[in-house]
Amino acid sequence: MHIQPLRHSPSVSPQKNVSNAEFALAKNSAQTSAPTSTDTVTLSRNAKQLAANAQKSAEKPAEMPALRDNIETLVELKHAKMKYQVIADMTNIATGTSQGISTSTAYYLSHNEDARTMTVNQLAQQQQVNTMQNYAETSKNINEWA
Repeated sequence: MHIQPLRHSPSVSPQKNVSNAEFALAKNSAQTSAPTSTDTVTLSRNAKQLAANAQKSAEKPAEMPALRDNIETLVELKHAKMKYQVIADMTNIATGTSQGISTSTAYYLSHNEDARTMTVNQLAQQQQVNTMQNYAETSKNINEWA
């Protein structure tokens, strides 16, 4: 496959329907020599000025400080929300009222060995407390039945 530079491509008017034979002829002639065009275009002074302005504005990237500030604020907000969720989950684990943990807490625990060890120990201790409470309740009910 041969890719031609833009300066060697044939000029085709959008109003004109081009047949396959004409396209092939134009393609072959473009590969051998530079195309010649009999169409002329005249640009007004205003059009030239608009084109120059468009080219100047395309050269330098648009500055969007307000958007950048909003994105930074959003990132800070998401970070604070995740941090709050981790703290809330860890507090619930420590007090024994945990009904599960969030994904951000799971991520935190997977990357923090001390916190993971503390959590496992706390959950094991809470399980022992629950087992002892169930045993005491069951023993009380057995004594009442006897």
